[in-house]
Amino acid sequence: MHEELGRVVSTHAAQVVEGAFRENGSSGGMGSWLAVEFLRAGLADAVVHVGAITGAQAGETLFEYAISRSERDVLSRSKSRYYPITLTQVLAEVRTTEGRYVFVGIPCVLKALRLVAMKDEVIRSRIALCIGLVCGHLKTRRFAELLAWQMGVPPQELLAFDFRHKLPGAQANQYGVAATQAPAAGGSTQSVISPVRELFGYDWGLGFFKPKPCDFCDDVVAELADVTIGDAWLPQYVKDSKGTNVVIVRNPVVRTLVERAAVEGRLALDALSAADVVKSQASGFSHRREGLAYRLWMTRKRGEWAPRKRVEPAAFEHDRSFRRKHELRAAVARESHRAFAEARDAGQLRIFFKRMTPLVEQYRDLNRTLARRVAARLRRWFHAASGK
Repeated sequence: MHEELGRVVSTHAAQVVEGAFRENGSSGGMGSWLAVEFLRAGLADAVVHVGAITGAQAGETLFEYAISRSERDVLSRSKSRYYPITLTQVLAEVRTTEGRYVFVGIPCVLKALRLVAMKDEVIRSRIALCIGLVCGHLKTRRFAELLAWQMGVPPQELLAFDFRHKLPGAQANQYGVAATQAPAAGGSTQSVISPVRELFGYDWGLGFFKPKPCDFCDDVVAELADVTIGDAWLPQYVKDSKGTNVVIVRNPVVRTLVERAAVEGRLALDALSAADVVKSQASGFSHRREGLAYRLWMTRKRGEWAPRKRVEPAAFEHDRSFRRKHELRAAVARESHRAFAEARDAGQLRIFFKRMTPLVEQYRDLNRTLARRVAARLRRWFHAASGK
């Protein structure tokens, strides 16, 4: 049992060589490939994963859990969706339709599924495989709306969104996003693409639109999954714009499938140590270990309830910078919900920028030298004075 990764059979870096899995995926294509491989091998009849809602109207919910029963359908629902979802409706169909299912989900979703399976024998008997996705935190639907609005697509006109649009020639962690705007009368849909780094609020460390429960999560790598897929944020892989996955195998059947596919030339598979897998998600583990310990301490100091976790509350009394960083992260997450609601109601994106920029700049000041902090504050003063 590994301290950070949970139960481990093997760990790898992987890229799918066959088909269009890597091209259509967020990273190396391993999530969709594993789901399809279970279908091909007759180990499962269907895949439960998140995809775009067919026929969704502009301004409505864009994504939901759905069931795919063919390779084509699985590929059509590939890629990461940083969007709120629920298993409620799809589990009802799983319960009434015989078969073996592959479930794909982030840590909290798979934990919920495992808890249901402990009480529900039918659901338990129909789980063929759980594919976990490494998670920093979940987002509300406002995350997609904020990014799209900056690209010229207001929330009420947002028809579709791609959170992981690969940019040829860019590093894997410098991907783009694509927003599709509903057509005007008699017109056609329009899509806009932007490098995500050019958009305000993309930085995952800031925690824009983070739901409060995510502040108490201590599972980075979906430890209850049979296999977990994540981005290989490591120097030897990050320069490849097509993407590479880290793969944490916990099920011997999965290990056999993966290693056989590598021998057959369908996967490019590198051995990777557990330490390297942890390193690839270093910021996530820091936030959900030391950061979580401080958030627990802050919560209990306020006299509020906090769940019992694998780390104990800790005050970090002698690390003022650390404390300030996590206090600001909490403030940014909390304020982002309120600020966007105000901006959306008024139809003015600048309201969001005006309320959030001071908090974001305070956060960024923590990593700036004194000279850079002074320069940044002068720029902010100039923009405020000039009304820009």
